[in-house]
Amino acid sequence: MSTFYTILASIIGPIIGITVYIIIENRRTAKKKVKKATDTMLDDISYIQEIQHLSAKTGFVVWHQYDIMLAARPFFWEVMVDYAAYMESADLNNIDSLTITEEPGDSATELAHVYNQSKGGLKNFDKLAEEKASLGIAGHSRTLNEKVKIVWFNQTRVIRIFTPLNDETLITRYAETLIRRTFGTEDAMKLAKSVPKEQ
Repeated sequence: MSTFYTILASIIGPIIGITVYIIIENRRTAKKKVKKATDTMLDDISYIQEIQHLSAKTGFVVWHQYDIMLAARPFFWEVMVDYAAYMESADLNNIDSLTITEEPGDSATELAHVYNQSKGGLKNFDKLAEEKASLGIAGHSRTLNEKVKIVWFNQTRVIRIFTPLNDETLITRYAETLIRRTFGTEDAMKLAKSVPKEQ
């Protein structure tokens, strides 16, 4: 019987040591994961209240539509033009579409060909001087390395993003960066804390 206890005592020590090591290592790894997650999070509440994601196939390409409802005041025309001008300088190359609608539900009027000849910048583009129902700009996103179209709707809290990318988290990061105007900064492409639910 004493041999049994001797063998048991010699085995229990290493087993306890290995178990303690695994527990400590798991805690250390969990702390690293939490730190990494908070490094990619902004210490602020998101401007995004909710996102609806739809998709449709056009030719051989599946386009994804992300309707983003903001937890902020509605856009007005001058702010929409300002955001489009910001996106042109901060992220979009090769503007291949610039659209407006006169009234909600109207067909979009394409202005890219006229705009690309003007070379005056969106804020000085005469076709955007008067208020419209919507404004859309499309080009190649340097951040996403993919085609993107962004549409703002006047007097609403909605931004619509079209892209071939099927990644809601990535587009949420992109939209948060767009809204905060943080492209090219250390806060670019970071998520913010969810908007608290109303009780």
